[in-house]
Amino acid sequence: MDMNESIKNNPLNKSEFGEIPPRLFSEKSFISEGAAVIVDQPLSTFQKILLTTDGTVTDLIALYTGESIRVKKIGQKMFLSDDRQNFFCPSETPLLERNVLLCGASKNYLYAESVFVVGLLSHSIQYKLLETDCPIGLMWKEEKLDMYRDILGHKTEICAAVAAHFDVSPQTPIISRTYSIYHRGKILGTITEKFPITYFRREM
Repeated sequence: MDMNESIKNNPLNKSEFGEIPPRLFSEKSFISEGAAVIVDQPLSTFQKILLTTDGTVTDLIALYTGESIRVKKIGQKMFLSDDRQNFFCPSETPLLERNVLLCGASKNYLYAESVFVVGLLSHSIQYKLLETDCPIGLMWKEEKLDMYRDILGHKTEICAAVAAHFDVSPQTPIISRTYSIYHRGKILGTITEKFPITYFRREM
């Protein structure tokens, strides 16, 4: 079975529209900020891999680009959960939101936003999330934690705020996936990963 066939048959290869289609179509009309869009471009093999992998994307991007990939933290905040997070924690649970970029030597490749239940993380991981730019996947490896990712959905949207981190126009469609992180049957939080549709187009 080749890589394309493997991706097609991947049970995680789903989106909010069902199975991820090989081509996403859109109207050639004005697209409002934040609106979900469908784009007249086929997804590349590597884009499909990024959207369906159950592993960390940092190592995959390093292999694809041939660069060492580092994490650059661009924002974080503590807040209390509300109805938007009630599928994985009660209301007013302390949460940590962390915003990072995966970067090469001179280019940003991916934007990620994570939201974690602070009380379910070890003190070591809490400290590293708050005080360092360490990748969350590396923290789990260092503590030998067995994690499971459950993909919640995929989306293509216009988001000028995210596009501003990349060498693209504000109207460039942004592809994303969101997944939950499980450890010992509990959801620790969610992660959303985003990149421009014009990135990772080269076939492997």
